[in-house]
Amino acid sequence: MQLSETWALVQPERPETAPAMNQQTTSPLYKKPASIEFYENRYARGYMEEWPAKKKRRIAEMIRSLGLPGTGEALDFGCGNGVLTDVLRESLPTGWRTCGSDLSAKAIENARKWYPGCRFFFDGDSELEGRKFDLLFTHHVLEHVYDLPKTLAAMNACLKPHAAMLHILPCGNPGSFEHSICLLRPDGINFQMEGRFFFEDEGHVRRLNTEQMESHLKPFGFSLVKENYANQYCGAIDWITRSGPGFVWRFTDPSAANDDAARKKLGRLRRILMLLWAMRGVAPLIESRLRRKHRAVRDWMLILGGIPFYLLAKPTDLYLKWRADKEWQNRRTERNGSEMYLLFKT
Repeated sequence: MQLSETWALVQPERPETAPAMNQQTTSPLYKKPASIEFYENRYARGYMEEWPAKKKRRIAEMIRSLGLPGTGEALDFGCGNGVLTDVLRESLPTGWRTCGSDLSAKAIENARKWYPGCRFFFDGDSELEGRKFDLLFTHHVLEHVYDLPKTLAAMNACLKPHAAMLHILPCGNPGSFEHSICLLRPDGINFQMEGRFFFEDEGHVRRLNTEQMESHLKPFGFSLVKENYANQYCGAIDWITRSGPGFVWRFTDPSAANDDAARKKLGRLRRILMLLWAMRGVAPLIESRLRRKHRAVRDWMLILGGIPFYLLAKPTDLYLKWRADKEWQNRRTERNGSEMYLLFKT
């Protein structure tokens, strides 16, 4: 299977027997033309133009720990705007060449403009066909892929013998903070959708666990050789309270609970998380605007008007980030995280 065919599997035509998540928001994304339009519009509005420094550090840390040879070629599959492709380039040995590929023409246009040190290819680019890589990298891509086995086969086909894959994606292992919340709701985990959690982004069709990832890659001769996990507890509190009051309110909805005990637990949790959001919420909001490569007038108004509140919120923000970083340093090998970093080699 050629690499360009892989993109058709990321958001293919929806089969008649596909289980539904949210028909009103998700079903169009199973059709390739609608999916392309959806993501083109997202990227045109400034989607994923930057990632937090913490995320970049973790990825760079893991790449540098791999003991890679001095030369090689790496592919960031589903690279988006190229932010993490450039992190990959900076983290690899100097003799490596780094490429990125994506289905979105707008994303590739942005990536080529912003990160000239990498090479970027759009779906079907003739230069990419037949090219073989030593390392394939994905960041939050596999949870969007509908036909995962075929897509992994296509990825495998573009790798050299004895190559490696590094996949970063949501983790469905039991024991994480998010997993424990899901258990309080009858709809918390959708096993028809391969373990998808109730609060997932509309484009997510699964949440795999470690053993499932190993099972999917074993037929291609890949074995799991390194694994790290994030967001066991403190990291989850960090990202949830950065996601805004609306998300916190929905995430802790007591009316969706299994029973009275679960309702009380979600109610208490809602009060705690809303308080934490109120104490730190302005800081990540303003910083997200500062990270944007293109700021509108309303962004500048928010930044300037929010400075006094930012100074008050920043101590709590720093504390929550520090707790999340300590958790990563001390517990990254513990499988009960909600995000996994998995390295596979043949």
